[in-house]
Amino acid sequence: NAEQYLRLTIARLILEEQMESYRQNNQTPVLRRAGELFAKLTLGSFSGLRDELDDNGKPVLLGIRADKTEVSVDGMSDGTRDQLFLALRLATMELQRDHQDPVHFVVDDIMVGFDDKRSKACLEVLADFAQKTQVLVFTHHSMVAQAAHALGLKKGVFVHELAE
Repeated sequence: NAEQYLRLTIARLILEEQMESYRQNNQTPVLRRAGELFAKLTLGSFSGLRDELDDNGKPVLLGIRADKTEVSVDGMSDGTRDQLFLALRLATMELQRDHQDPVHFVVDDIMVGFDDKRSKACLEVLADFAQKTQVLVFTHHSMVAQAAHALGLKKGVFVHELAE
């Protein structure tokens, strides 16, 4: 019985390793693109995303740090989780716009939990995204407006300030 147990255990470990290798090599286009965007939005603090199954067989999403350590969504700060959600949303919209008419992307104060550097990175990502669809960002934060002004017309960014 011990020999049979060892064979089955080794077979299970090999199968799990192969499944994980397949999952990593064949990530969906959305997850791959979201990982790229997440890396930009976090200024390289995270290098990508990975999905896996938890002990109950449910899929979970992990952020991969530059040093290859993995962080669950629960282990991320609120701002980083917001950046993750934005990366997933933009990646999904990019995939959809390649197959149908693009939709407008309208957001209100999405950078409220971001520091100044990550807010600027977010504006860069949104400016690139806006090359193929209309993006409207509403904010009451003067730093965000100033950073958008700095991107200027060369990136196709227009800032409209509302009078009080």
